[in-house]
Amino acid sequence: MLNVEFRMSLTRSKQLFLICRFLWLFVLFSTSGSAKERKVIRFSGELISWESVGENSHFRFLDATNLRERTILCDPETMSLSFGNKTKGNLYVEGKAAQSSPTSDQWLCVGKPHVFQKYQVTSQARQAQTKTIQGQVVEADPSTGQIVYLVRGRRFYITIDPMDAKEMAEALSQMKTVTIDGEYRYDRIKRYYVKD
Repeated sequence: MLNVEFRMSLTRSKQLFLICRFLWLFVLFSTSGSAKERKVIRFSGELISWESVGENSHFRFLDATNLRERTILCDPETMSLSFGNKTKGNLYVEGKAAQSSPTSDQWLCVGKPHVFQKYQVTSQARQAQTKTIQGQVVEADPSTGQIVYLVRGRRFYITIDPMDAKEMAEALSQMKTVTIDGEYRYDRIKRYYVKD
């Protein structure tokens, strides 16, 4: 039998250095995980639908900043206070929302959302839902109709006719340059933007 004996021949300063290094790494990794906080955002846009009763009480709206539909969950009491007996149609909502967790894509309302009706002074033919869209298309989803386009390096999203998105997707797959240019109006029945 062989007796193998391990001896630690570290000086006191080396031992102290290793302990400090271990503690520093421990602090670094423990704080990086807890440092992430839930995002809180301000939102505003046109109301699409809402459900004010049950466990899944929420509202959906068309985000004015990126033209995407968003869903925000709210408790039934807050929903009844904000939406009460409002009739659906030409309603807008604004307020604050927070992520349900730091990495989640689910949003919860913070406080009471403000629901209101916009009064327009301009003619009905050209409403606030009409937008001038101009940019280079970089992604197109033929199943949903959602496209991603660039304007001065910034990414924007819009949902258009899935057939148009399909043509764009095919052109992109052939490495062709695809652009979008024109006046687009949001169609509430079709739930996407159509070219005027």
